[in-house]
Amino acid sequence: MWTEGLSALDYLIGEETHLDGAELKQLVHLASLDAMRRAVAGGLGPEGAQVLQILLLLWERRVQKRSESPYVVAVHDVDLEALLDLDEGQVREGLRQLLPFVRVDDLNLYLCGDIELSLEPLLNADGLLANRLDLVWRTTHARDLIEAATEAEEAIHCYLGQLLERVDPHAGDRLVILQTRWRQYLSHEHFVRPYDVRQVRSDLCAFEDQTAELARVHDGFVGLLGRADEYGALFSERHRLAPGARLQALRGPYRVRSMRLDRPAGRLEVVG
Repeated sequence: MWTEGLSALDYLIGEETHLDGAELKQLVHLASLDAMRRAVAGGLGPEGAQVLQILLLLWERRVQKRSESPYVVAVHDVDLEALLDLDEGQVREGLRQLLPFVRVDDLNLYLCGDIELSLEPLLNADGLLANRLDLVWRTTHARDLIEAATEAEEAIHCYLGQLLERVDPHAGDRLVILQTRWRQYLSHEHFVRPYDVRQVRSDLCAFEDQTAELARVHDGFVGLLGRADEYGALFSERHRLAPGARLQALRGPYRVRSMRLDRPAGRLEVVG
């Protein structure tokens, strides 16, 4: 399912995520809380827990957008001492307690106070964090999308109920086109109303496709029938969404990776 060398977590908060801003920040914060919970449950000592708290805080501040080294934290021991109000010996003890939970490439530098470590082993310890983060993100995204879709459909029904008052006598052809597209939209729906969050989050790609058509029909009616003295919100205003979030939702169960061929040019191989 995943491109070789990458984990499910990489597609949510790592180098292959489309998310950024608030959506990414929310997942990184949840991952941070989960990492602390798991480390303490795994026997991390008190000094190590204090050091880990600050390292996770620094990590959260750093991971604001996609990065090629998303789980790495670098800091000097003197900065940890200042942030924790601990002496050098306590910080060194905390760093030693952390060693079983993180990955350190240069142990000598690490123990001398030039700290660079990867949180990836801790975050991927049970292999289930990605599933939990994905569930949270899909549920949140599905709820927002359902709310926007429901409001847009209600707005269209409202416009259609006021045709005699609103329609321009010269807009007949355009109105017929929009009414036809609206009927087609209703006839091709894959989701039952009232929309269920569990059903929608299980197939976000299909619901994104459905709401993309709804957005076009909705905006067409707003443009044709909306009055100048009322504010007719476009669908994009009902559902304010960063482009990356929609790309994340449109990801299916397949990934694409390049495959080497005998000739210089490569081709794309779809992998499941």
